[in-house]
Amino acid sequence: MKRFLFMAAVVLCAGISCTKEIEDSPLTLEEQTLMTKIVGDVQGEFEQGSLLVKVDEALAADLASGSVALTLADAQVTFSPALPVRPKNMEVARKYGLDRWFVMSFDEAQPVEKMAKAVAQNPSVVSVQYNSFLEPVVSDKVVSFDPAQMVRRTAMESPVSPYPFDDEYNKLQWNLINTGNKTVAQNAVEGADVGVKDAWRLTGGDPSVVVAVFDCAVNSMHEDLKDALWINQAEADGEAGKDDDGNGYVDDRYGFNFVNCRITEGKPTTGNALNWTKGSGHGTHVAGIIGATNNNGKGVSSIAGGTGNGDGVRLMTCQIFNGTAAASDAQNAAAFIYAADNGACIAQCSYGTSSVIKDDNTYINGNKDADINGSPLENAALQYFLDPANSNHESLEGNIAVFAAGNHSNPYSSYPGALPYVISVTAFGADYLPGGYTNYGPGCNIAAPGGEYQGPNTGNGTMILSTGVSNAAQTSPGAPTADGRTDGDYVYMQGTSMACPHVSGVIALGISYAKKLGKKFTREDFTSMLLTSVNDIDQYLDKGTKKYYSLSSYKMEEIALPTWHNQMGTGAVDAWKFLMAIEGTPSVMVKAGEKAVINLDDYLGEGVAARLGCTVSVDEATSKALGLDGTPVVKNGKLEFTCSTVGAGKITVSSETNSNGAVNGDSKGEKHSIGNMEFSREISIVSRPYASANGGWF
Repeated sequence: MKRFLFMAAVVLCAGISCTKEIEDSPLTLEEQTLMTKIVGDVQGEFEQGSLLVKVDEALAADLASGSVALTLADAQVTFSPALPVRPKNMEVARKYGLDRWFVMSFDEAQPVEKMAKAVAQNPSVVSVQYNSFLEPVVSDKVVSFDPAQMVRRTAMESPVSPYPFDDEYNKLQWNLINTGNKTVAQNAVEGADVGVKDAWRLTGGDPSVVVAVFDCAVNSMHEDLKDALWINQAEADGEAGKDDDGNGYVDDRYGFNFVNCRITEGKPTTGNALNWTKGSGHGTHVAGIIGATNNNGKGVSSIAGGTGNGDGVRLMTCQIFNGTAAASDAQNAAAFIYAADNGACIAQCSYGTSSVIKDDNTYINGNKDADINGSPLENAALQYFLDPANSNHESLEGNIAVFAAGNHSNPYSSYPGALPYVISVTAFGADYLPGGYTNYGPGCNIAAPGGEYQGPNTGNGTMILSTGVSNAAQTSPGAPTADGRTDGDYVYMQGTSMACPHVSGVIALGISYAKKLGKKFTREDFTSMLLTSVNDIDQYLDKGTKKYYSLSSYKMEEIALPTWHNQMGTGAVDAWKFLMAIEGTPSVMVKAGEKAVINLDDYLGEGVAARLGCTVSVDEATSKALGLDGTPVVKNGKLEFTCSTVGAGKITVSSETNSNGAVNGDSKGEKHSIGNMEFSREISIVSRPYASANGGWF
């Protein structure tokens, strides 16, 4: 077999080693051929001394048995499988061509473009890709948290906290519950949050939901995260330096560090230990928004961190950034396959390219007219993660990937977030207005709190408070305490990187609730419910301007609000509405402080409420959440009530068939003992400082 492989290598060499380099000339035949096969990003930074090459099935079979060395364009090259570990589901892997990708390695002194032109000449080569490095959607600003802020910021607050949990710093988290308190965020607008307060009455999360955090490593020693981590128990109980669970990765206790991971032929893949101390603690901050442990008397609250009973979601680390070092496309592809093969159902991805790309095929194939089959390696791995055959939760067919839209103020989403099969998240601030940094427009799907720095000496409460890293090597080292120590375990950040995990957290809540109800959805249906269970932010963007602090010019700048109108996605994510959609309960938006009148024909059938009469029931939690003064009433087939507070809850309207206002009597008034069938309908009421135009279903 080795002799046959060598012969195959010689044939490959004969087809491509006689290229002629012509500089500063019209497009050569070699360049033309490369143009038809090049895929992926060719504008950013890429790894020297390697190319990713996809070949046809025949050559893949020859190369797959091991590394193959040969001479190409007068240079020694080696072909090795691009993926360090064989995917668990090889049928799906072959569907996306993952078995036909190889890393072509060569001396770093050889120009990558020269080698790309050479290898592209062989007819067995399908695609050629530069092994580019990923670009994080980093927070533009990181500010350390001083616990003394709690005293200053809460001095003017009501002693009654709107939070159901006892986490110490949750009063400062306007992004979860925004009461409009100016001592928390000076520009706070009531209701400008993620709508999770009332959703927590239904679910706080579920450990069966695993969220893979594609970012810097998550701090596994953090007091607010250590109980929320996904744990590979076989590795946790096993021997150091050994692949105890046989998944092909060594010591992947909480996940794996894919940055500069080492591939050893015929042996399990080893990597650097997870390292959360380099960088600004970006991955730790993101993880805390999704699943920091709730109700533990410590730190912050999170969207899906449970209720204090071990019921929060679990966080898996897929480390693709390590300080200034980033994973390559091949390493990122391995991370997506790892997440799919080890139980993650949500991929949280705060990264993307800064290259100016405005067309799906341009991103996928390198040029807009190329065949879709030319998909680059990391996109094929993403498709593997999303494929229904790799579903990792009983309530969802397929997994879900969520990306940050980008922080470049560009009128389109960054890729991969702009792809039609993933979710791209834009960002708004405590004032319900878009962050001055956020990307917007085509490719953007939904908006979430991302925070916004207001400039020096203005406080930082308008940013997002979450878990951090006290000994991070970059940016904020922590705020000095009374005894001179530093405490940077909680920090403020801003960006679509922060908005992104809000949506991941809400999705995690939704999957948890679907499990509780015994329901199952396709990814497409689940995503559609998410994107239609939103609050209208465009009503704030019809006219006027907004001032924001620019971190590029270091001064206040102004932008016209209509710039963002209809460009932020379908609207602002709302956890309660999303859970109601999953439940199948219609939601009605009403304005707090104003009498609401709802025509029950839309919910019980035309004329039913007026003809048969109705009774209304409301549980204590709903009455409190909505600030109801007494039980709502039905008059002439219409439900009437007033909500005094911002909140959400469910009202049950009941009636009986053929009651006609007479008990145990027919239409002639004659007595009988035939029982009428009772029926009822739950209606979700969402009280906000505003009301949408239709006032109807969501």
